[in-house]
Amino acid sequence: MKINLIIDGNYLLNRDVFILFETKTLYSELLLLLKRDFEILSKMYNYDNIYFISDSKVRWRKQIYQDYKSNRKPNEIIDWNFVYEQFNIFKEEICQKKNIKHYEIHSAEGDDLIAYIVNNSNKKGYSNVIMCSDSDLHQLLKFNISEQFINLAYNYKYSDERLYLPVNYNVFIYEMSKKSMNTLFDMNEDNDFLEFIYSMKKRMKIVEISNEELLFCKIITGDKNDGIPSVYIKNDRGIGKTGGLSIYNLYKEIYKDQINFESDDFINNSLEIISYNKKINEIDTINDVRNNIIRNRQLIMLNENYLPDYLLENIKNNINI
Repeated sequence: MKINLIIDGNYLLNRDVFILFETKTLYSELLLLLKRDFEILSKMYNYDNIYFISDSKVRWRKQIYQDYKSNRKPNEIIDWNFVYEQFNIFKEEICQKKNIKHYEIHSAEGDDLIAYIVNNSNKKGYSNVIMCSDSDLHQLLKFNISEQFINLAYNYKYSDERLYLPVNYNVFIYEMSKKSMNTLFDMNEDNDFLEFIYSMKKRMKIVEISNEELLFCKIITGDKNDGIPSVYIKNDRGIGKTGGLSIYNLYKEIYKDQINFESDDFINNSLEIISYNKKINEIDTINDVRNNIIRNRQLIMLNENYLPDYLLENIKNNINI
């Protein structure tokens, strides 16, 4: 099996910044801690490729929705000029290492680049270990037995480490275990990765993710962390987590096939369920909900078809899988 490690660089940076800020060693140890954490992550397994991904300071999603991430305010006590100077030094240093690929593309968020790498490397039979804390990236967690890949997410912490795996991942492990027993040529390579997963499972909390349920609920309920509102708001209250799950379950009772989020059927069917569930009858309100579903899908779904044409072209020209 071919395995990539993908590191959400901005998560790693912010994690280390706030750890050191609490211990009052930020301005003396940031570069050292970044290097140490990178070494720990990169040596956990003999990865084929290591991708280190950074956010652009410009976000294309703000062109779609002006309030996108407008609720995020940096801690003004921290000298962020110093932080990003150290981060730039760190990125320059790791780019000199073998099999390390660093990508930062103007107006792209790290999630966009990670999704592009994951989806296109899957087509070439690569599995991906994504080091992140952002649940938006959990929509990428999936496996394919015939193409022999699995994507998982690892929340790197000093305590309460978590391993996020696609729902029914044990089916993949079982099939790969059978294959490695029956195919001598692949036995070492496949067994090494399976043992790596087993070792992570022993020391971490395991969380199984249904990427379909997660993506559906995020589109319907919005994302408070990113300032994305629910598709339906009444009396200043949107559809919450429990309501989103209820709407998803009702949707799946009626439409049992796997959801194609890119289709018009998803828009029409979810609108029908929300209108029924929330007793919406006004045509103007129904049209608003429809437009909000379309907006949230573009903001939340990590799919290259929803990227601006200029950005997708730039990504294709710069990222080498």
